[in-house]
Amino acid sequence: MLDDAAQKMGLGIAIGDPLTLIHEPTNEWDPNAVKVFWKGEWIGYIPKDMAPLIVAEVPEVAQGLDAVVTGLSTTSQRDAFRLQISIPIPKASRRLRELGVSSAFAWDFDRTTGADKLRLVISCTETAFRELQELLGASYDVSKCGYSYYPAQDGRHYPWYLSLTDSTGKAPDNPEQVEQLIRSLFGAPSETTRIRERQERLKELEEKQEDINTRLETSRAEERRLRREFDFNKRAWEQRAEKAQEQGEQAIELAQSVEGELSQQLDLKEQELQLALAENKALADQLEQGSNELATLRLDLEFLEQAGPAGVVTELSYTPWSSTDEEVTEQEVTNRLLNSLRGVAGSARLKPRQCLELVSEELCPGNLLVLDSAWAAADQVKGFEHSDQLFELLWLLATGYREQKLTGAPDRIAGQVFGGSSYAPRESQTIESNPQAKRARTFSYGSKAVEMWQHLKIGAKDSENRTLRIHFCWDEELGQVVIGHCGKHLYNPNH
Repeated sequence: MLDDAAQKMGLGIAIGDPLTLIHEPTNEWDPNAVKVFWKGEWIGYIPKDMAPLIVAEVPEVAQGLDAVVTGLSTTSQRDAFRLQISIPIPKASRRLRELGVSSAFAWDFDRTTGADKLRLVISCTETAFRELQELLGASYDVSKCGYSYYPAQDGRHYPWYLSLTDSTGKAPDNPEQVEQLIRSLFGAPSETTRIRERQERLKELEEKQEDINTRLETSRAEERRLRREFDFNKRAWEQRAEKAQEQGEQAIELAQSVEGELSQQLDLKEQELQLALAENKALADQLEQGSNELATLRLDLEFLEQAGPAGVVTELSYTPWSSTDEEVTEQEVTNRLLNSLRGVAGSARLKPRQCLELVSEELCPGNLLVLDSAWAAADQVKGFEHSDQLFELLWLLATGYREQKLTGAPDRIAGQVFGGSSYAPRESQTIESNPQAKRARTFSYGSKAVEMWQHLKIGAKDSENRTLRIHFCWDEELGQVVIGHCGKHLYNPNH
């Protein structure tokens, strides 16, 4: 941003110094030019590719926008002096959010990087990822990129990745150039660099704190010595009063100097404390969620203990009758009928609406209450391929699950009739706390508006022909299972 490196470096600009940005619409070369002032002195311009974005999205720059120096560097020939700055914006604009310029944007060099390629892992929006891909593609060959299924690195999952090679087909020799390119667009260093800079800053603070403690201890020791001399030699006090006064003035000057330095250190410590408090809050939320799950499991355990040794359900199967010979034969007939209907549903490729009609209106009338939203959702996935699985889940929902709820079984116990991983009593915390996801899973019938977090799952791929979700709830007053949705996967903020 700054030319005349030697002159600019001589100014004494330091990390943390305040800056002022002012739009210069009268600039004859660029009407979007943004001037940078340090201590009232003009020191340069914002880069030409970033200035229009600031002018368009941050109107405060017309009267004067506050910024802070966050990094200093020079070119390899030391013919230009560069500043990295941070612009605090209370509410990020739509364009900045689309670019991923927020606290949610993070990236790092992947540890599996080898000599054949340099891999990056990124956490950002898809729009920001595509712009990052285009930026790096201008200087390097992006051999691979896309959605990442790699394990978490340092406890964090990065949903995107990029693999870079240079013109020789090898990994770039200087990863720092890659980092500078990314920082020029997003202003975000890699997590590795962020951690290293934070450790270096912490070490510097600790060294300064140690020096301050030493100087303060020296001052206190001198004060104690003077007090001892005063107590043991009162007669010499008047002779030493003048000298003590001089030393006291020196101590005051030292204390004022130490106070100023301590104030700066306390400000930095306060920032560290806020970060620690934020981490503690996140851990407290996780603890609360774990406590809720523990309470649910205890209720399930109490129900099982009250149910007695015979139990209501098992993990392997659901048995609605007792074990007399005559009723076991009836169970076998029921199982054969169920298997036949499942086979018919699969071979005939019944549509989701037909499966709903077969179970709710023909086989189990009155057991299910299918809302209009569920019929509409079923009509939208006419090409669904797993009709046999859909029929079986609807059958178990109308029979085994409903009978368990009629006995007062908790959702977790009643859900065991589905077996495997087809049943989920809740959504993830991310989905349940998202307003759009909550609206998509709220359904109305009668005078009620119910959030249906319980759901049955078929398939895990983002394909309407292979993936389907059934969201439902139990209405104790009606004695029915209410189905609000039977169709494609509802909105998920993680996808």
